[in-house]
Amino acid sequence: MLVLLVEDDTVLAAQLIDFLQRENIEVDYATSVRSAQEIAAQTTRYSRYDAAILDMDLPDGSGLSLIKAQIQGEGVPVLFCTAATSLEDKLAAFSAGALDYITKPFDLPELAVRLKILAKKQHAKASNVFELDTLVVNFDSKIAKRGERILVLSPQQWLLLGLLAKNAPNPVSKEQILSHIWPEQDVNNNMYKSLLTRLRKNLSKDDELMLLQTMKGQGVVLRSYGE
Repeated sequence: MLVLLVEDDTVLAAQLIDFLQRENIEVDYATSVRSAQEIAAQTTRYSRYDAAILDMDLPDGSGLSLIKAQIQGEGVPVLFCTAATSLEDKLAAFSAGALDYITKPFDLPELAVRLKILAKKQHAKASNVFELDTLVVNFDSKIAKRGERILVLSPQQWLLLGLLAKNAPNPVSKEQILSHIWPEQDVNNNMYKSLLTRLRKNLSKDDELMLLQTMKGQGVVLRSYGE
């Protein structure tokens, strides 16, 4: 596993690199936005990385600018590791395309676990397989399972599940869903609610963790509770 670390605190970076290498995670290290860009140019492109760890505040700019201008289009999962603890900073990071966010100080084993989870999700996404909790969906073969239970989905449920999986763990608005499922059609609210209800019931039964969640004012999202 290879990650890109962009962190201007050299003492912390040394600790991170030493620990991650013991976890069999190799690290390319940059101290600024510019040095990260130089490393990427030398190694062809950012897409070779399994994940990237970015600081919010860097000597020559913000990690936000780096993810927006460079990394996001390469499909590299990003974890922000920063002292910025405000809700506004967290929302800005996720809006820019980050998949995880951890604040300083933190435990090194936790960071390593988060990185491995991000890399696993990225590899599954590259093979068109989506995994969340005990849900495994292969969009190529159109096979969806929740544990040992096979899910039987309608064509519209497959369309909705694909849209949500593509955007997870970020929410998808009602407007996005309507235009994706029913393009150029007038759809009443009952049809929309009925589709969500049917997919939610198919994904989670009995004591299974609820995966299709509604976020007030934002839409619906596929994620584990509290993720």
